[in-house]
Amino acid sequence: MNYLITGASGGIGKEIFKEIYTNEDKFFLFYNKKKIISNKRNVFSFKVNFKNLNQLEKTIKKILIKIKNFDYIINCAGNANPYKEFFNTSTNEIKDNIDINLISHLIILRENIERNIKNNKSLTIVNLSSNTISFNGSQKNIPYLCSKAAMEAVIKNLSKYYSKFKIRINNIRPGVINSGMTKNLKGYDKKRFRKRIGLIPGKKPGSPTDVASLVKFLLSDKSKFIYGQTISISGGE
Repeated sequence: MNYLITGASGGIGKEIFKEIYTNEDKFFLFYNKKKIISNKRNVFSFKVNFKNLNQLEKTIKKILIKIKNFDYIINCAGNANPYKEFFNTSTNEIKDNIDINLISHLIILRENIERNIKNNKSLTIVNLSSNTISFNGSQKNIPYLCSKAAMEAVIKNLSKYYSKFKIRINNIRPGVINSGMTKNLKGYDKKRFRKRIGLIPGKKPGSPTDVASLVKFLLSDKSKFIYGQTISISGGE
């Protein structure tokens, strides 16, 4: 089986890879800045700038020429920046966020769903969204909110029309997770993070392992009758 994990160098992406890895399968890991070094068998890493959509498309097509098709795709790549008031957000910042969180994922889904349908191959996809949608976002994450909400609508649409072709797609909404994305969010300091944790009914953030366990379940046959769903993993929020 062939697996694709985007955003594989992030805290959640790394944990997902650790959770689902088997030495019988092939794993293709996309990262942006932090290089992935693995001594595991059948692991192939690719540096991809998710704002460079042409590069992403070429990389996907080049891989598919060699392996024919992916069997599993986990989309973790994402960027919550800029974290600032909407009126102070530049057009380029809005565009970059949407390119990373929405358009890049659309390219991956388009290339792979079409190919698997033509080849009569099943495809299981798990997409990572954000529980910020449950609260209509904050004053400082409108581009992120827009891109994630749009991606969820895409997942619903694709599942509705392509499930009959053995294409199974589901969506996960992580809440506050103690991962690298929170640490890399400019303007979101430790004080804000502690305050945010206080709003969670469980009074603690989740871990990348929590998300990885759910991903593993959604990739497995144990979830074979779950299609087009959005599942929150958010400590009760």
